[in-house]
Amino acid sequence: MKNIYILICFILAGSVSSCSDFLSSPSQSSFSEESVFRNEKLTENMIFNVYSFFTQTNSHRGRFQPYYGMNTDIEMVNATDLTDATSLCNYSAVPANSQMSGTKDPNTWTCFYNAIEAANVCLAGIEQYGNPAPDNLMGYFYGEALVLRATFYYDLLRGWGDVPARFAPVTSATIYMEKSDRDIIYKQIINDLEKATDYLPWPNESERTTTVERINKAYAKALRARLCLMAAGYSQRPLDDNDHEGSEIRLSTDPDLQKEKLYPIAKKELEDIVKSKKCQLSASFENFFKDLCQDKVDAGGESLFELPFADGRGRWMQTFAIYHYDKDKYLNTTKKGGQNVPTPTLYYDFDTKDLRRDITCVPYKWQGGKQVLITSEPTQKEGWNFGKYRYEWMQRVVSGDDGINQPYVRYSDVLLMLAEVLNELDDLEGAKKYLEMVRKRAFKEEDWSEKVEDYIARLLTKEQFFNAIVDERKFEFAGEMLRKGDLIRWNLLGKNVKETKRKMDDLRNYRNDYTNLPRKVYYRQMSDGESIEVYGFNVGEDNIPQGDGWQSVDWQKAAITDARVERFYVNEPDKRQFWPIFQSDLDTQMGSLINDYGY
Repeated sequence: MKNIYILICFILAGSVSSCSDFLSSPSQSSFSEESVFRNEKLTENMIFNVYSFFTQTNSHRGRFQPYYGMNTDIEMVNATDLTDATSLCNYSAVPANSQMSGTKDPNTWTCFYNAIEAANVCLAGIEQYGNPAPDNLMGYFYGEALVLRATFYYDLLRGWGDVPARFAPVTSATIYMEKSDRDIIYKQIINDLEKATDYLPWPNESERTTTVERINKAYAKALRARLCLMAAGYSQRPLDDNDHEGSEIRLSTDPDLQKEKLYPIAKKELEDIVKSKKCQLSASFENFFKDLCQDKVDAGGESLFELPFADGRGRWMQTFAIYHYDKDKYLNTTKKGGQNVPTPTLYYDFDTKDLRRDITCVPYKWQGGKQVLITSEPTQKEGWNFGKYRYEWMQRVVSGDDGINQPYVRYSDVLLMLAEVLNELDDLEGAKKYLEMVRKRAFKEEDWSEKVEDYIARLLTKEQFFNAIVDERKFEFAGEMLRKGDLIRWNLLGKNVKETKRKMDDLRNYRNDYTNLPRKVYYRQMSDGESIEVYGFNVGEDNIPQGDGWQSVDWQKAAITDARVERFYVNEPDKRQFWPIFQSDLDTQMGSLINDYGY
């Protein structure tokens, strides 16, 4: 059955060119399907195959997580060359992209649709043969498959906007499909997630939901809320079916996808999670990420769901961790981490007392087994690194892929979404208590009066509170691939990306908001022979520090080159909110797929 299943998984939009040959061969017998979907173990193996598409080389592991969502107001790809890889980040991708088109293995689009097909096969089989119910294991697998399918559609919608709607296994009549209006998909998966919650237990309420690597009720509800906010928000849409060049930024015109319909749904789902008390904030922002780096996957904490990667499979650290130039006691390979980094301006957007700042934005790298501010690498990786992800926090020494999970939904996201929704529903006071919970963790208790209580008390209007949410999500989720989607749904992508480019230029020239910054950053090795001490990033740190061993660098000039500023975005971001459908996917679809948005 596994061999048949694997073959089925490649019979869908944008996969292989030989699908007609398969479909002309004898179909598998009904007995074969029945024997699988009446058997719990075989059905679970089929569900595991759906999960496996997260880890495909060109799926989340090697293409989506490195390239989607970069070059916002808080995140950027750490490269300045104009390549097919950087074009996926700086709004200049074209269909004939070597990273995404014509690759040896199925590319991102194909992997996502393979996963959807695998889920469709599971759902059809369980419905026909499995007798799913809320109190049996087949019911859990059924809910799990619904949520996994919705998750892959969520990422397709983020990456491409309008895509084909496939909600049944592929047949000879449905091999080639045109794109559907994204609103059709939104409504289907929002309804699917409601259905799924009837079959899913909360975290730790069943054997399979004791880990954040399996689907649970809390994640299904949080994803449904996230999709409600996304569907009710702004995005780039084609002008009409016959004009593939023109586009506009607008809300949906579907009456079922308006804020007044979707925000109450999101409110209920998020409040259900909070009231369940099945998840909770980690007491420490830093410790949450240490636990992530140490492979702690017990459910019931801050993670609602993580994309599960085997030890030698995932590349989350390779993409987002602090850069290691060469081998050391933490890493048995070279040049890992530092591919995606904070924008140079993010550090200065933080409040100086915000505990998240120095966890999120780290100025050093590793070379020769110690921290350095400047590496000797010919192609410099200067500037900031995300400090949420560190090889030095791991309990394993890796030689290649790191296998660290991707955090997909955190409890702090639940709280901030709920705060945003309540504010939009004119419950400002109710919204404030959820913002307060997140900010209290972000500051020392001695600073709560000023940074939490007084700060929130000054938010007197819906607009002021919304702006506070825009800021808070920036500080909480930098480096977690959420910002681009947030900016799009708020209609702030183009504005904020352009503003960030201007601020980067101001920062390297010490203009406007950055006039009073020190011109030199000083650093020296500490007595442990591994760590460095740094001085000069903050206003007022102008004096030459006392003591031996200090070196200095004009940090802003080194970290923000002309090319970094000029190539931060190539085209108008709001004209390139989505990637094109790539050429190899277009070619296999015999003209049924066409690019919009001027591609």
